[in-house]
Amino acid sequence: MDRTEFEALRDIPDKVIQEDIRFTRKKNLSPLQTAEDIRIENGLGHDLRLTIKFNAETGAKSLNVHCSGVGPICRLDVDDNPHAPAGRSHKHTLQTPACPDLNLPSVEDRPGEGGRSIEVLFRRFCDVAQIRHLGQFLAPDAPGGGA
Repeated sequence: MDRTEFEALRDIPDKVIQEDIRFTRKKNLSPLQTAEDIRIENGLGHDLRLTIKFNAETGAKSLNVHCSGVGPICRLDVDDNPHAPAGRSHKHTLQTPACPDLNLPSVEDRPGEGGRSIEVLFRRFCDVAQIRHLGQFLAPDAPGGGA
């Protein structure tokens, strides 16, 4: 997948997440909570899956879209480790067909995203990508939330 194909996929307006989004912990003592294998239905027929991670200890958040047969095609990291030349909040972008194999090395700084809740980031991400979410979002950083 190249940048033109990615933009065509990003810009189709019929993408939908039907399911509720729930976070779980893989290990009891780990601060990392994840919502995995969230299917993004789309009119182009790509098998798109979203993974959302939230680290309750550090506040780091990550939203990663994976396309079956291609690899990762988009990742937003917020309040996480900096990736030069970007800071702690940045977006990894697909530029060339080699980018998924290289774990999306191209980064854009997104300093304005820092400090937002995981649900606000998810909603903004969906707005930009034209994804409708029809289920509930059970945020781990909401009062009473978490796994």
